[in-house]
Amino acid sequence: MAETVPFNRAINHVAISCTDLEALVAWYQRNLGFQVIGRIRHFSRETTPEAFTQIFISYPKTMRELKFAILTSGNGVGLEVFQFIDPAPVKRDEEFEFARIGFFHICVTDPNPEALLAKVIADGGKQIGGWMDYSRYGLLGHRGVYMQDPWGNVVECMSISVERVCSAGGAIAFLLQKQEQESKAAASK
Repeated sequence: MAETVPFNRAINHVAISCTDLEALVAWYQRNLGFQVIGRIRHFSRETTPEAFTQIFISYPKTMRELKFAILTSGNGVGLEVFQFIDPAPVKRDEEFEFARIGFFHICVTDPNPEALLAKVIADGGKQIGGWMDYSRYGLLGHRGVYMQDPWGNVVECMSISVERVCSAGGAIAFLLQKQEQESKAAASK
C-alpha cells in the first residue's frame, strides 16, 4: 500500500486570555485591523448554563464565568479572546515566556512593519528585541520584529510570508549548514 502524505491542515483559530476583553478587542481592531465576528458575550453558569453544556463543554466545572469574543484576521484565521472572571486569570510569570511549553506568539504580515510597530508602541504596546533582516536571504527590504500588546501577548510582524522567507534560497537550511560549518571549523582549531 502506498504511503499518503498527511493532509496539510489550515490554522482555524488560536485563543488568548486577558484581563480586560473589551480593551483588548478594541486594541486589536485599532492596531491590527482584526474584526469582531458577532459580538462580545458574557457567560456565567447561573445565567447562561446552556453555554457550559454546549460551547464550553470541554472546560472544567471550575470555570464559572467569562467574557468571550471572536476576532478574524485578514486571511480568515480566527482569534478567540477569553476574559476568565471566575476563576480570575493568572498573570504571566515573566515578560516574554518563550521557554514555556506551548504557543508563545502569533505572527501577522504587514508590508510596513515599522509603521505598525510605531502604532503599537503609541497605543501601549512595546518592541521586544531587535529587527530581523531578511535581506540576507535575498529578500531585500523585508524585515520582521516582535512586539507585545499591553496585556503581555507577543505578536510578531513580518513584511513577507513565512513561506517566502523559508524558501528563499533555503534560508533555514542555509543558516543551519553555515552554523554547522562554523562549529566544525572552530572545533578543528
